[in-house]
Amino acid sequence: MTAAPIVVVLTAISAIASAGLAVAAHMMGAAMPLRSWILAGIAIDLVLLVATFERRAPLWGWIVSRGYARTPAVALTFDDGPAEPYTSQILDVLRAFDARATFFVLGARAVAQPATLRRAAAEGHEIGNHTWDHRALPLQGPRSIRATIRRTSDAIEQATGIRPRLFRAPFGWRNPWVSRAARMEGCEAIAWTVGVYDTDRPGVRAIVERSIAGLRDGAILLLHDGRSLDPNPDASQVVAALPDILREIQRRRLRLLTMSELLAEERVPA
Repeated sequence: MTAAPIVVVLTAISAIASAGLAVAAHMMGAAMPLRSWILAGIAIDLVLLVATFERRAPLWGWIVSRGYARTPAVALTFDDGPAEPYTSQILDVLRAFDARATFFVLGARAVAQPATLRRAAAEGHEIGNHTWDHRALPLQGPRSIRATIRRTSDAIEQATGIRPRLFRAPFGWRNPWVSRAARMEGCEAIAWTVGVYDTDRPGVRAIVERSIAGLRDGAILLLHDGRSLDPNPDASQVVAALPDILREIQRRRLRLLTMSELLAEERVPA
């Protein structure tokens, strides 16, 4: 899904809101020039767009986009899997470095490849919820959003025996019901600090350099082991880049934590 239909709907809402305010002001005898109402509509539109598309915007509910651990640490996250052979290859690299990550998985993929998910959980990686099919959420209502989260959590629990406690919205796009729906399903909404746009396949070197540039204390890095429900995703560049990223994390003496570990540290006094 592209952002265009969402933009159209949000713009229509802001226009209606501005018109409603104008009518209410007129009925109360408050006269304002047309230009002021046009500017008000534009302002409302901008607020709605930022709240919906900016992953860190708090208007639609607080969301975690960075951690605050007791000592320098980062979290690696992988979205849109499990997708073979890439997820298993990523797990092989992580095991070689004795490193753990967090995988935000799609329910449809979890059902298709439960063995990979079981392996990830057994090796100490955290499994988060990324909806059933990566459909954008801003035009969905609360019942639909809860349904896709619950269905995915059910699939993850069936595969691993563990119900996820973390949720990440596809594209990071939200509406007023997303974070609340996630909480009602027992999940905390998670965004990210640094996205390296690896699904564009910019080259191994670019993925390494962008990741390393974002390695600051508390950073949550977004990588992918799949690409939405693309039947033939290619995460080979991520697999090739991962050893260099992990070596740099070690060189800087940053601890590599799962998301829940990162969250737990900022809630418990040192």
